[in-house]
Amino acid sequence: MNLTAVCAVLGAMVFALIAWRAEVVRAMPQTAAFFKMAGMGVNLRDLAFEDVKISTEIVNNKPVLLIEGAIVDVARRPVEIPRLRFIVRDANGSDVYAWNAVLEQPVLNPGEKAWFKTRLASPPAEGREIAVRFFHKLDIASGGT
Repeated sequence: MNLTAVCAVLGAMVFALIAWRAEVVRAMPQTAAFFKMAGMGVNLRDLAFEDVKISTEIVNNKPVLLIEGAIVDVARRPVEIPRLRFIVRDANGSDVYAWNAVLEQPVLNPGEKAWFKTRLASPPAEGREIAVRFFHKLDIASGGT
């Protein structure tokens, strides 16, 4: 093979990896970090969070954590909405408390938003960070429901 042919084959391979990166990450999940590092994140769920707001309010003289926001369809096709996972983390980034929520709307159509709101009464005092994400099957192994 000459140099031009080798370059063409390598170029085609790089193009294919970029163009079909979601399929590559589905087949080899460890490649997600590589694509993210290269500035090409991969969204396998075809959903994104928007307008997430975290606040506290006092109810019956006790603190209540309020998390609300929206989920949008970025796939331009109907997408099922998985359970949501809310996590309270401490200053070291360790999970202190987590809970799940199921939205009433099971499918999100293109251009639609699904709003969510959840409350946690008496949040853990050591909580320093809140994470909002979609439930993953690995959450079952860690005790998530």
